[in-house]
Amino acid sequence: MKAKGQVGRSLGTIVHRFLSAMHRYDAGRTLPMLHAAKLTTPQIAVLEYTRDSQTVSGVASYLGLSLPATSQLIDKLARSGLVRRIESTTDRRRRHVILTAKGREFVDRIAGARAARFDSSLTVLSLAVAARFGSILTEVIGALNEASLPTEGRSATPHARSRHG
Repeated sequence: MKAKGQVGRSLGTIVHRFLSAMHRYDAGRTLPMLHAAKLTTPQIAVLEYTRDSQTVSGVASYLGLSLPATSQLIDKLARSGLVRRIESTTDRRRRHVILTAKGREFVDRIAGARAARFDSSLTVLSLAVAARFGSILTEVIGALNEASLPTEGRSATPHARSRHG
């Protein structure tokens, strides 16, 4: 029987191969939108991450950037009208980053294009395989979401938690 770490590496390889296969079906759906918006990968990550209000320091931690670098990145997005900063109601020193309506529409459009791309590429699956795949993915998503929920005495950051088995 493989150790948990070995299973994770082989699953990681399988997921990587799956994503590589999926990218062959892109057919130019998402990249033109990203290029037209003139957004960098970190900026897109901020937009995705701030679907729910986040603190500036939370965004910095998520991206692995310094607070000044993150603030500059957020400033550019704010000037583009995609996010805005709001003062915390409990601590005036803290700022939260939230998507504007324009930002939410952009993120939703990208998500819709990605979903259409995946739907198109997965039409090659039989109904039985598609049903099994959907069921497994739903289970995996649930496990990943559950693992990322903070619990008492445990950090909310996945990188800070130890693996338990």
